[in-house]
Amino acid sequence: MNRIVNKFFNIFFLWLFSSYVQAQIVFLPKDAKYIINDGTGWAAPDFDDSNWGTRKLGTSLYDTTVRKNIFIWYRIKVFVPSGLKKNIEPGKGLWLSLGKIDDADLTYFNGKLVGKTGEMPPSYVGRAMDKRVYNIPSELVRWDKDNLIAIRVFSPDPWVGMYEGPYKLGPLDWSDSIAVEHAIAPTQQNSFATTIKLINNGNSPFEGTIRYRVTDSKNNELFSETKPIIVQPKKGAESQADFSSYRPVKDKIVNVGFTVTEKVTGISVNKEELYLADKNIDIPVGMEPVPLVANVIKDAYTSIRFQDQQQKGYIGKRMNQNLTERLLKLDEAGTLDGYLSRPGHHPWAGEHIGKYLETASNVWKYTGDESLKKQMDRLMYQLINSQLPDGYLGTYIPDEYWTSWDVWSHKYNLYGLLAYYEATGYKPALEVCVRIGDLLCRTFGNNPGQLDIILAGTHVGMAATSVLDPMVELYKYTGDKKYLNFCYYIMDAWEQKHGPKIMSALLNTGKVTAVGNGKAYEMLSNFVGLVNLYRVTGDEKLLKAVLLGWKDIVANKLYITGTTSSHEHFQGDGDLPAARENSMGEGCVTTTWVQFNHQLLMATGDLKYFDEIEKAVYNHLLAAENPQTGCVSYYTPLMDAKPFTCHITCCQSSVPRGIAMVPYFSFGNLKNLPTVMMYESAVYKEAIKGTRGENIELDLHVASSFPENGNAVITVFPARAASFSVALRVPEWCNSFSATVGGKVYKGIKDQQIVINRSWKSGDRINVSFDLPLTVLYGGKSYPGQIAFKRGPQVLALDSALNVAVPENFSFGTGQKIVTSLPKVAKSPDALPVNWIGQQAFSIGVADKANASRKMEWLLVPFADASQTGGAMKVWLPLEVKK
Repeated sequence: MNRIVNKFFNIFFLWLFSSYVQAQIVFLPKDAKYIINDGTGWAAPDFDDSNWGTRKLGTSLYDTTVRKNIFIWYRIKVFVPSGLKKNIEPGKGLWLSLGKIDDADLTYFNGKLVGKTGEMPPSYVGRAMDKRVYNIPSELVRWDKDNLIAIRVFSPDPWVGMYEGPYKLGPLDWSDSIAVEHAIAPTQQNSFATTIKLINNGNSPFEGTIRYRVTDSKNNELFSETKPIIVQPKKGAESQADFSSYRPVKDKIVNVGFTVTEKVTGISVNKEELYLADKNIDIPVGMEPVPLVANVIKDAYTSIRFQDQQQKGYIGKRMNQNLTERLLKLDEAGTLDGYLSRPGHHPWAGEHIGKYLETASNVWKYTGDESLKKQMDRLMYQLINSQLPDGYLGTYIPDEYWTSWDVWSHKYNLYGLLAYYEATGYKPALEVCVRIGDLLCRTFGNNPGQLDIILAGTHVGMAATSVLDPMVELYKYTGDKKYLNFCYYIMDAWEQKHGPKIMSALLNTGKVTAVGNGKAYEMLSNFVGLVNLYRVTGDEKLLKAVLLGWKDIVANKLYITGTTSSHEHFQGDGDLPAARENSMGEGCVTTTWVQFNHQLLMATGDLKYFDEIEKAVYNHLLAAENPQTGCVSYYTPLMDAKPFTCHITCCQSSVPRGIAMVPYFSFGNLKNLPTVMMYESAVYKEAIKGTRGENIELDLHVASSFPENGNAVITVFPARAASFSVALRVPEWCNSFSATVGGKVYKGIKDQQIVINRSWKSGDRINVSFDLPLTVLYGGKSYPGQIAFKRGPQVLALDSALNVAVPENFSFGTGQKIVTSLPKVAKSPDALPVNWIGQQAFSIGVADKANASRKMEWLLVPFADASQTGGAMKVWLPLEVKK
């Protein structure tokens, strides 16, 4: 699906809903009575549920009390006006939409079973991804009275309940059996033609009209045409109307709409969609914007500009694959359709364009790729033109604003458009962000008429409140203090009775599992915002809380590959299951963990945060994107094949975003010293200060084969001979590090800087040498008696596609539960397939217990490269297996 490029205008969209006046649809109350239990008689309208709890519909529930085989009941009262009767066609009743339910359900209307999805125990079958739409016979409806909807739900795991809408009911009519599809296709010279097709999914006839129209951005009608249409009473029968080519004269983007009206009842279906008539958008690049508000906490680390570096080594190749195999093959239609034609096709639809724009802006800065610039200009332009006059830039219809993932989508639009503004200086992108910020400030707060942001999203409000970080950025770029005040409102909201207690829980317990519902992605997203807020305000209590969370994660929740979470939640101390069924290492979590450590590195300059970034980048982040295809693994297990997919999901958008952040970490100013942070082949350009305070233009050329070996030559090219300092980061994983320049040898200490202060002339060389030791990691609580190998920063893996013969009886030659000496390792890149991306392969000797004279070897590759051809892999290996 991600390989569809520039085909947005040829894709058919199937609309499964009708656009009516509000009187024709009844929305269910946002709150429902619920209980985690099972019983009899609970579907009856007169059952007393006064002692049940109350829960907001559309919020996920992760039950940590029962944990498995959970029953939950919901009871919802809804008033149904008799005015709906006139819109019900003879022999039909109402439809009831209950969205998605995890997992199986039985649904009752006024005590009568009206639908089910999946099967209840003992023959359980779950269907969590299916949307529930059930038919309600007219005779069951109590007109002008409250009606009782009761839903019995079962889930085999802690995820349970009614987690995603829409929640509404309305009259069954012709649109429930006649599907409406349409396509807009470019013709020539920015003109386009439209085809509207009706498909009979039942056996009822249809006769009516289609009114087609094109309007400009101010809703002035530019073109209209009406045509009759008839569909035969046969399932599968089709009829279509073709509307002539139209070419906008002034507008690059127009609104294309149509109304299909049934002749007898007069009931209509309406659809509106933005259309970019001129796809050759070219946004000029202006001055690089500067934030108006400086950080109170001066940055202890800043990277050089992305534009001033070229990555040429292993990481550089993976970054280039991220561009060519992922970004340039983006499914543009799937990324934008929820904005061009609301509502979106799923609640997460809104986040993808913002994630893309941030990723593309960063990648364009360090590549200057013209194709990417055209693509991101085109998508940005469509996005900002879909903003409503009040500032709304989500994918929901008005009655579902600020539910589910609506604030979340606005968060990522802020991220994406601010990144685009930073990259290009295009002020309309910032202006759209200002309108978003103003809308959020008007909508949420403690004043009369304002909404509670905790109730506007999932996971105890942590999803919605993670808008904190881009709101801090908006404050920096505008200087408008209402955005800063909004950030403090979010912090107050956390501490409400029904809030996630992010600050107080960390300060009181130091445990991330005590925060909210333990959801890792959303919690870490809030941590990122807290550190950013600390940097801009100097408020020390903000840093104290998140440092407690960081320490807990590193000590108890972190996998050896630099990620965290299983089933998307923080688990118990030392619980780090790593198989495919454990849903470990969510890509969104990996990327956000990198962001969190980046914020801490900037705030403190402490290299322990860089160590976590390096571990994640060289292992779990790169492992989550297939370098051959650009497809992404939502969860990336350490044991089994990586489940790469190419369609759009949250992690398919997050992992490329994480890879695009790597230039933040390669070379920068660490504690006022220009510092080489990573040792891949690269070219860096930076303006530095000489020892006398003069400005010096400096180029550094790094030549190395890292991470294959630990030898690098750094050639220094100052614009003129001068005295200044150059620093080198000493990795925490190496045992010996030395740098030689001008005959002088500098010895390094782990997690510190080597500072070389001397008089430099163009062409001076620093010869760097460090070891990449092979170390053994132990399986701990989750994998007792098993080990993993790490070479330098990279965890290694056994890929079944590269190891045909694995002995049934083997050991690593020690016969001990604890390895006392490491096996012999030999570099074997010649053993890799021709199409393999990556040059590292290592042979490790294994003793065949069945045949002592037989020499066995396993081929290990970096975990980041493993499984790219579909092979199952193992990171954790038994010390010894006996048959």
